[in-house]
Amino acid sequence: MSPHNFEFHLPLSPEELLKSGGVNQYVVREVLPVKHLSSQLRAFQSAFRAQGPLAILEHFDTVYSILHHFRSIEPGLKEDTLEFLKKGTVVHPG
Repeated sequence: MSPHNFEFHLPLSPEELLKSGGVNQYVVREVLPVKHLSSQLRAFQSAFRAQGPLAILEHFDTVYSILHHFRSIEPGLKEDTLEFLKKGTVVHPG
C-alpha cells in the first residue's frame, strides 16, 4: 500500500475512525476481538521490521483494536504495545 492512496483526517473522537469517509480516506475496517490481539500485534511487529513505518497502513486495525479494548486486555499486552509504539516513534520519527 502506498501512503499516497489515503487521506488521514484527525478525528474528533476515536469512533469517527469507524465511519466510512470519502473515496481514498482511511478508516478502521474491523475492531478485532481481544483473543486475536496478541497474535495480530506480533504480525504487526514483524511487518514493521520488514516494511518500517508503512506497516501501520496494513495493521492500523490492530493498534486501534488494542486501544479500543485497552481496559480489558492483559497487562503484558498493554506493555508490549506501548513499548513497541514508543520504540517505533523513537526509531522512525516523523
